[in-house]
Amino acid sequence: MAGNFFADRVKGNLWKTLEPSYAAGVLLHRRIDSFTDSHLRVKAAKQLLDPSYGLFRGVLLDVFWDHFLARDFALYTEGLDPVHFAQDAHRVLSAHALVFHPQAGHIVQAMERGNWLLGYAEIAGVDRVLKQMAQRFPHNNPMAHGAKALESAYTELEETFAGFWPDLKEEFGLYSLR
Repeated sequence: MAGNFFADRVKGNLWKTLEPSYAAGVLLHRRIDSFTDSHLRVKAAKQLLDPSYGLFRGVLLDVFWDHFLARDFALYTEGLDPVHFAQDAHRVLSAHALVFHPQAGHIVQAMERGNWLLGYAEIAGVDRVLKQMAQRFPHNNPMAHGAKALESAYTELEETFAGFWPDLKEEFGLYSLR
């Protein structure tokens, strides 16, 4: 779980310097990203978003998928309790954060304080996360307005995720959520 969550902090081949379980998480994250980015449903979903979002459309879709997953978590995870999952995730990520970055522990603390994982279930939570993400980029970007894109194409995006999830589940299984 920690390797998967912090994978974006592991650049290039640095995963080779990690313990095998962390490296496996990083590689799983990269495989999921690659699978998602090349999936026909995801490519079509990008076209639902205004072209002004540019290269950020893929990032927005990742957050939107998190929204639909969080909103119907028990359905998509075969009954897994979202509150228990979030508590377990916070515990695991806190215990392993420093392996990936000196500030990673602060990220987990902010995640827990802000209730990010459960907050994704609401559009207001998505909006808050996207505004925070927008501030991390050194240049102007449209991410802070991403919740409007979710709202404007909500039904189509919801249907896309519902069709995409079985393919993701078949490719990677739900074991990675447990």
